[in-house]
Amino acid sequence: MSRNWMLRTMPIWLGTLLAGAGIGGFLAQRKGAAPSSLPPSLDFAAAANAAPPYAASGEPIVRAVQRAAPAVVSLDTTARYAVRIFDDPADAFWGQGGRVEQRERTAGAGSGVLLPGGYVLTNQHVVEGVVENGGRITVTLFDGRKLQGTAVGADRSTDIALIKVPGKSLPAAPLGSTNALMPGQTVIAIGNPVGLSASVSSGVVSALGRPLAFEGRTYENLIQTDAAINPGNSGGALVDLAGRVVGVNTLVRSDAQNIGFAIPITTALRVADELKRHGKVRRPWTGLIVMDVTPRIAALLDLRAATGVVVRGVYSNSPAAAAGMARGDVIVAMAGKPVRNEGDFRRILTPLKIGQEVALTVVREGQRGTARFRLSEAP
Repeated sequence: MSRNWMLRTMPIWLGTLLAGAGIGGFLAQRKGAAPSSLPPSLDFAAAANAAPPYAASGEPIVRAVQRAAPAVVSLDTTARYAVRIFDDPADAFWGQGGRVEQRERTAGAGSGVLLPGGYVLTNQHVVEGVVENGGRITVTLFDGRKLQGTAVGADRSTDIALIKVPGKSLPAAPLGSTNALMPGQTVIAIGNPVGLSASVSSGVVSALGRPLAFEGRTYENLIQTDAAINPGNSGGALVDLAGRVVGVNTLVRSDAQNIGFAIPITTALRVADELKRHGKVRRPWTGLIVMDVTPRIAALLDLRAATGVVVRGVYSNSPAAAAGMARGDVIVAMAGKPVRNEGDFRRILTPLKIGQEVALTVVREGQRGTARFRLSEAP
């Protein structure tokens, strides 16, 4: 008898044996034999309770969420608007007379991040129409408390707003730095998408320094992430594995999967400081109107490379005008940093201080020189 034959025929005699056992068991039950009780191992609830506990609190993402989530709040906004009421149909027909009543409507919902001192950092588009028209902002804390917020200021250009809430012993988010972020780094989005409070999603930093034009805004230097960011998440926290806020969740590409964007926390805090001090953002101003140097412009100006920005115009009585800059000048560096395009020009200029002296490396008629002036406040 060969081994192969044994393997082929084993199911036959094994099946016969099992069949015999089955018949015997059936006959035993017909004779009144009691079925055996289930062994303890088949008690499902007991088996689950007997399993050793898993310490999820040791996971990095769980630890980060526990540290950051108490400082993430929910925002509900109510805007005020005027309605003209006509008691006489004739007045309504002619559009004359009537009385004006103030009414309220739900404007939107979003998220925010608590900063020290009872301030809440969020997106400007979350409170748009409320700041200008004196609406109401209801801030719901992680522990369920509801507070009425007061708008300190909002900046549409950067899409950042600052709100003040009353109360003591309020949590404050641990703050990180965007400068240390790297593509591939794990990040966590915390917010209130579609009203689901304290929702958590995780992903990685997909890219850094993304520019984006959306709804009349030009965003610079955005963090791209595949962590889920949904409606209602706007203004929430993007945190690292240390639980530190590194970005403010802002928007998502609706025509794609897993492409969300956050404003770097360094940018958001700089704007928040301006709003806290002045109620608006005071921006440094050169008085220059610039555009990218294209290959065609480089050829016209006899430049060796199509890099930098060319001056299209100079405002009179501006810092650049006082320094003698003129149309056709090509800027290749500012404040010691290379200027390759208009985006570089804006990114270098934005964090500079009003009154700060800045040096520009300028190419004019093939000659390289330096223009120096002090930045003034943008009109």
